[in-house]
Amino acid sequence: MLTRWLSRQGAKRGGFMADVVAVHGIFANRSSRDEMHGSWLAALSEGLRNVRFAGVEDLAMECAFYGHLYNDGKAGAAWQYVTGDLQPGVEEDLLVALAEAVEDPSHEAVGKAGYAPQSAQWAIRVLQSRKFFGGTAAGIIGFVKQVARYLRDDDFKKAVRAEFSAAMESRPRLVIAHSLGSVVAYDWLRSHAATSATTLITLGSPLGLRPVLRELHPFVDACQAPWPTGIGTWVNVAAKEDVVASVKELHGLFAGKIQDLPASNSRGTAHDVTAYLKNVHTARSVKVALD
Repeated sequence: MLTRWLSRQGAKRGGFMADVVAVHGIFANRSSRDEMHGSWLAALSEGLRNVRFAGVEDLAMECAFYGHLYNDGKAGAAWQYVTGDLQPGVEEDLLVALAEAVEDPSHEAVGKAGYAPQSAQWAIRVLQSRKFFGGTAAGIIGFVKQVARYLRDDDFKKAVRAEFSAAMESRPRLVIAHSLGSVVAYDWLRSHAATSATTLITLGSPLGLRPVLRELHPFVDACQAPWPTGIGTWVNVAAKEDVVASVKELHGLFAGKIQDLPASNSRGTAHDVTAYLKNVHTARSVKVALD
């Protein structure tokens, strides 16, 4: 607790200092920075009270919010996507990878699926059967497109990374990243010098999906992906029913030790960030990082 008090004194002299930088995931384009801050802080605080973290009332959070950047008119109408809107390459690869992770197709099905269009149709049917993002083709394709845009649109990625850079100016000790936010956080941390943050907690992360990791680390077949600079502890929490985090264990994919922990979210809230933030593994990991 002395460390946290000294940090507060430094903050008074040098501007706002956060304990945590939080990074959201997909479908935040109809949210806001204030809405994110309120919901994330409330959920995380609830989990921290459960594990009796003494500093919960003084917890300071800075949000890396980039959802509004999707509202630049370049994307299609989010809920009107059809299979034909999928682009070859990372979009179709990611869609198929998600489907393969939740349903191991028979040899016959693979043969019939063939390449792009049919594979995409098969993948959408599989994901719809699992009620992935509401079970609508438009929602499923919208997810894929938001992830792919960060990975492939250089101008968009630059804007997102600028937002993360601004958030990191608050000198946090901990970064908590959900969903696509884990991709953003990892991508930024591995390409910058060490910061004040020494702990990274990823929640419902798609970093283990091959099409995602291959975009970040083209040499995935030859060697492990680089470790995020300055991070001493990386905790990854993945719910059993979370399709986005279908690769539950990230350890072994990156050049360092990752503590992979399970979560028991319900199927309906499998990828929900508030369920992850309230989880006992998340709360205990935050407590260790901030005590």
